[in-house]
Amino acid sequence: MIASLIFLQGCVTYQLPIPTNSALIDAANEIRATPAREPVPVALTTAERRITEIEQRLQPTTRALCLNLGERASTDCRAWRIRVIDEDEINAYATGTNDVVVHRGVIEYARNDHEIALVIAHELSHHLLNHLNESAARNILGSLIGAAVVTTIGGGSSQNQDAGAEVGRWIANLSFSRAQEKEADIMAGRLLFNAGYSLIRARSQFIQLARLSDHSRVRSTFLDTHPVGPERLAHWDMIVEGTMSK
Repeated sequence: MIASLIFLQGCVTYQLPIPTNSALIDAANEIRATPAREPVPVALTTAERRITEIEQRLQPTTRALCLNLGERASTDCRAWRIRVIDEDEINAYATGTNDVVVHRGVIEYARNDHEIALVIAHELSHHLLNHLNESAARNILGSLIGAAVVTTIGGGSSQNQDAGAEVGRWIANLSFSRAQEKEADIMAGRLLFNAGYSLIRARSQFIQLARLSDHSRVRSTFLDTHPVGPERLAHWDMIVEGTMSK
């Protein structure tokens, strides 16, 4: 079935070269050598104020870039809504047609606005690149192909079809999710640069995210939904180099 669904990774418009082993090892060593941060408590109202300031700075650049993306962009280059919820973990996500949700913990663990802006720009990029709609379409297609493959192999019972559809969705989501995360990081780099944020000062956000997750591996596998920490940091260094050289 995996061979049947491999094309579901799709055509990634924005790609980066595969990091070299030495770049990944350097990234992993830097992550291990960097002390983990402790959160600095922030009131929800303070967090909301900082997010609003960053949002106002990012919005014009986001709309301008959206209009230049053509068919990949979301159907309406609108003003995206960014809101903070009172949760202390480092997390943010794109949802709905134009919403980004940021946990208070993002602000508490950040040490500058560049890091916070990176998190917001990454989630805005999922909207810009129409990732939510693309994922939904891929999951439907994966379900159909998975059900068809399992029916061909094991018979057409409803149980087999349901199992095949579930596996199809799972494979489609895993393979496509990693590509989307890399695309969103590339687009986030462009958003930050165009809005006057420092990609270098934002870089420490990836180190801290890696510190809080599994950074023992340097390359992601088929089962990962996101690039692992050292891989993502090495990718960001490529983005910085490519953006700053233009």
